[in-house]
Amino acid sequence: MKVARPHPPELLRVARKVVWYDAAERTLDDIPTFVAHLMVYGSPTDVKVVEKYMSREEFRKALANAPAGIFTQDAWIRWHEKLGIRPIPPLPRRRFPDGSLGPEAGSFLGR
Repeated sequence: MKVARPHPPELLRVARKVVWYDAAERTLDDIPTFVAHLMVYGSPTDVKVVEKYMSREEFRKALANAPAGIFTQDAWIRWHEKLGIRPIPPLPRRRFPDGSLGPEAGSFLGR
């Protein structure tokens, strides 16, 4: 999905807030990443704004294709429950070029 330009000012405001390290316009060109960040860093008011422009399916896609390292355990569980997705899978993990996986959520180098 793509949000047509010019982007609504309220959507640009949310994009600037939840993906603070990139330009809001560029953030809205990558909807899955934007929605994933919204689900972690957005307030309930931010979510209501975005729901005016995006379907629940976009939120489901963001969970299904979530990059490793964005979601917290709490946000991961909360959004799966909110969207009625069961069973809740484990958080995404980084896959290294040799095929190995990064550490599980909440651990660092096996600690």
